[in-house]
Amino acid sequence: TLDEESPLPEISKKKPFLGAAVNFRMGAQRKSLSVLLHMVLWRVTIAGPVGGSAPFAGSTMHNRGVVYMMEQFLAHIRALMAGSTWSRWVQSLDQELGAVAPLGPWQAGLARTALRFDGRDDYALVRDFTGLPTSAMTAAAWVKVSLHKSYNRILSHKWVGHGWNLYTDGAGVARFGIGQNNLDYTASKIIFRERWHYVVGTYDGAHIQIYVDGVPGSRTEFKNASLDGVGYLSIGGAEWDPFAGQLDDVRLWNRARSLEQVRVDMVQQPDPSEPEMVGFWKFDEVQGHTARDASSFGNHAELGTGRRAPQRVQSGAAVSVACTQPGVPISLLLDGILDDGARPRAYVVTLPDHGSLMQHTSQAGLPAFEPIEAAPTEIRSPAQRVLYTPPPTLPTPYCATFEYRVHDGKFTSRETASVMVEVVAEAEACSNPQTGLGGCWGKRTQVSIVHARAPPPQVSVVVPLYNQGHLLRETLDSVVAQTMSDWEVIVVDDGSTDGTREVARNMTRAYAERGHRVRFTTKENGGLADARNFGLRLARAEMVLPLDGDDLIVPTFLEQALRIMHADNATNLVIANLKGFGAWEYSWRLPEYDALDLRYTNMFHCSALFRKSLWAGVPDGYPTTTLFGYEDWAFWIFAEALVGISPKYIAEEQFLYRIRADSMHQTLLQNQEYSLASVRMLHPDLFPVELLLAAHSKFVSATQKVQEMVVEKVSKFPWHPMVHLMSGLISEGMGSSPFDGHAQGYYWEDALASYEIAVQLAHYNDWQPRWRLGLLQQRYGRFEDGNRTMAALMADFTGLEEAYSMHQADLRT
Repeated sequence: TLDEESPLPEISKKKPFLGAAVNFRMGAQRKSLSVLLHMVLWRVTIAGPVGGSAPFAGSTMHNRGVVYMMEQFLAHIRALMAGSTWSRWVQSLDQELGAVAPLGPWQAGLARTALRFDGRDDYALVRDFTGLPTSAMTAAAWVKVSLHKSYNRILSHKWVGHGWNLYTDGAGVARFGIGQNNLDYTASKIIFRERWHYVVGTYDGAHIQIYVDGVPGSRTEFKNASLDGVGYLSIGGAEWDPFAGQLDDVRLWNRARSLEQVRVDMVQQPDPSEPEMVGFWKFDEVQGHTARDASSFGNHAELGTGRRAPQRVQSGAAVSVACTQPGVPISLLLDGILDDGARPRAYVVTLPDHGSLMQHTSQAGLPAFEPIEAAPTEIRSPAQRVLYTPPPTLPTPYCATFEYRVHDGKFTSRETASVMVEVVAEAEACSNPQTGLGGCWGKRTQVSIVHARAPPPQVSVVVPLYNQGHLLRETLDSVVAQTMSDWEVIVVDDGSTDGTREVARNMTRAYAERGHRVRFTTKENGGLADARNFGLRLARAEMVLPLDGDDLIVPTFLEQALRIMHADNATNLVIANLKGFGAWEYSWRLPEYDALDLRYTNMFHCSALFRKSLWAGVPDGYPTTTLFGYEDWAFWIFAEALVGISPKYIAEEQFLYRIRADSMHQTLLQNQEYSLASVRMLHPDLFPVELLLAAHSKFVSATQKVQEMVVEKVSKFPWHPMVHLMSGLISEGMGSSPFDGHAQGYYWEDALASYEIAVQLAHYNDWQPRWRLGLLQQRYGRFEDGNRTMAALMADFTGLEEAYSMHQADLRT
């Protein structure tokens, strides 16, 4: 309580100022005014002018809303106390507040205008630049690219000589390059079209670094670059790789900004009086052919004229983002600029999703606040300010947004301006802007990525099918009967020829109509392995189960297998014992797993539940070149070699394998030696050389059925080296001399052609095609070619010398 005779209160420089109640007497009449200044949410210090490199340096005043209310309070006090003793106290407090809390750094709507460049020849040019960087630098700009093209120059100086260039390329990548002796060294980071980005390139004397929206991109080491400090500066490229899009708030420093400084610069405009800043172009001149430099260096840019003049447009760059805490009001300036330069008036066109928006009014001569509850609403205060208060319980970080336009009573702005308010848990977070997804950074930078609405199932069951539609219903019913229902079934018709395709299509449609996730697809015939791979590529689940179209699983299999898989992340395969049924019955109790023995004995049947990553780790998935079967065994061998198999077992007969007299498995048993040979030849670095050469010998004396199957494999998989190797072996075996041929040519010539194709297609580690080619060249009498082939082969591989000596001995015999 202050009386007229009371001493004036001292304004503390560092003492928490929690509130004040003032009663005063003017003459004989007592007038009371009680004011509670709500500054208890965090410590407020009355300090000196804002300055320094950090936001609000010299002050911990962050609550702009409180400052705004205090300004209104002081205005009312001044009116009541004009000429009184107490006006000195008010003036003192007013001066302190004016020094501590200029609203500029965190106000919204400051972008005003940007320059739009046409991508042909528009330009802004500083012809004789004062203070160009020579050893370290930062080039920055708000950028909105309208067209990705090879070079979109944003800000550059000479570039490949001893200059530099901040630009974007045709792939949508922002780059910052340093040129030295016509060589270019760059760092890069992705950006998007028609979206405002804050793009920064820095060089600290050792590394080139680029940032997009405060996120570091690639960094390139480049020590002690010599930058040319004399000449012009180009904004927008002119005829040198002209920029297509909009630019705003272009900035240049003669030192490298840190990551923290880049992020602060992104949400508040830097102080143009910084000694390191040598250029700052806001493009807010409204008209004329000059873009003024706000820095102390006065490097004003000359704009093109006529058709080469960049257009002034309303900027959507988020050059300033306000910051407050839940429940704490903040004053926001709704700024803008009209084409004729008149002072604009604002009107709100959208409201924030959460919190309240109010505008300043007066009632009976006293200041008041009126809620803005509908849009559009005109802002009547001459200061063009509104007060935003986020809810006190709002989860943080959160980004509040609303939009407004400005007008002069006749015309309105062409576009809306967006206001962003970062709501954070602690005041200190306003001084240390982050790039989290929950706040304004996330809202401004988010891109649309399409995701399926329904989550993927736990298991994808892949059912390959060929000419056995009459058995499909039993297989599908065994899946539908599972005690675990979070699955999908993918039925793959492998080019059936007996009407199975239509049967399967209608059947799967009926299951889908009953609410089951069953879908059908079809393909040209490629064999069982190819059909499995086709279905597995479509599988959405992390766990997959191949289940042939005539086989079954018991109702508890998926539930048990998933429980085992989830219990141990290291487990990547779960398999149950097999029970055969149909033409006859038998059981297969699976052996204990041994990775080395897997090469020589098949330890798994075809229907195990395994992680899709196991299949993805084998480049070709199930091998398509094995004959008569064993594609699953060949796959297990690859999976162990390339990924590693960690299996678990269900010691029950939960996989039911249908046995038919005409089944594929019976054909396999009749041609098992060829099947085994086709498996081993796929793994030239796992099997002993004598076993692989024995496998070659099988094809040299192939049966008619094998010959026909290899011809079919060549037609279906001509890109695979193994089919050409098998074809060459067959042709070599059919000829006994260079003159032993057939109607279309000579068998050995066919064999040489097949071997040469296999050599071109084979992996470097597969020595077999080169081995067969060199031996046949020698046998054919092409000794120079054969010796050269074999010498190169021996230089690349060890372990073939003894086999070659034995081969030569056989020839002599």
